[in-house]
Amino acid sequence: MASLQRFMGMGKCPIYDSALSYYEEARYSEAIPLFEMALRECDDPTVQKLARNYLAESYAQVGYRRLNQGDWERAYAYFTMATDYMPNYADWWFQAAFAAYKQGNFEQAQHALQQATRLNPEFARAWLLWGIVQYANKQHEVGLNLFQQWWTRNGGDAVSLQNALRAHREQRFAEAQATLEQLLQSTEDNLAEYIRQGDSAYQRGDLQAAEAYFRQVLNARPHYADVRNRLGVVLTAQGRLEEAVDQFVAALRINPRYIEARINLAIAYYELGDHAQAREQYQQVLEIDPTNRVAREALQRLAA
Repeated sequence: MASLQRFMGMGKCPIYDSALSYYEEARYSEAIPLFEMALRECDDPTVQKLARNYLAESYAQVGYRRLNQGDWERAYAYFTMATDYMPNYADWWFQAAFAAYKQGNFEQAQHALQQATRLNPEFARAWLLWGIVQYANKQHEVGLNLFQQWWTRNGGDAVSLQNALRAHREQRFAEAQATLEQLLQSTEDNLAEYIRQGDSAYQRGDLQAAEAYFRQVLNARPHYADVRNRLGVVLTAQGRLEEAVDQFVAALRINPRYIEARINLAIAYYELGDHAQAREQYQQVLEIDPTNRVAREALQRLAA
């Protein structure tokens, strides 16, 4: 990760350093209050950026644990907090929606799904869940049609839908809903595990493994902006800056308002010596978020 060391923030704030050590040991609950303290007490812009990112990731990691435990209420709370700090991760909105759905909070689920599909209009699993939410909310035909449309579009076979359709026709609605949920889960398990494995590999410095995991996800879901951004970070860490630029640009084609990817693109351009492109990306960040301190201070440094 040598090419990213100048951006890692280590040695600039003891609180941040302690939080990061907990994060790297997967002690996310202990890292969270320290990252929050670093945001309050450390003025360095690089530390601020990274503390926000790691804080959001820590909340999300605890959220995944709560999902695995079936603790839907706290899972929803953690993913909501993650999106408060980094609102442009469509998968976190999806996870919040799923946790809300499992509690029967269909309005909260639909709000989160609106965010997920706004960020990534090709997010098939979000549309599938939206169909399930509508079905559970007694909009049976609308929900079933939406699920069937995106199931087929996502490469699902018609045969696997037959049990759900049969149960629906026979007005066994709870059984039909449970079957749809099983189908949704079957599209998620491997990819979510690959993302978690990729994140873990990146954290321990195994960049080749991280790249392989993220590419496996993108082979199946090329419109996954979050994973394209992750892959770009891994490629940057390997010094493969031009390839990283391609990934960040691809992420921004999917979601032009993806601030994290745009900042990472600016960093990659800067490393390549293209200061004009770096400046343009930071300026676009400020058009989206005029209060973004990282972009503002980077532009000041570029103008010096």
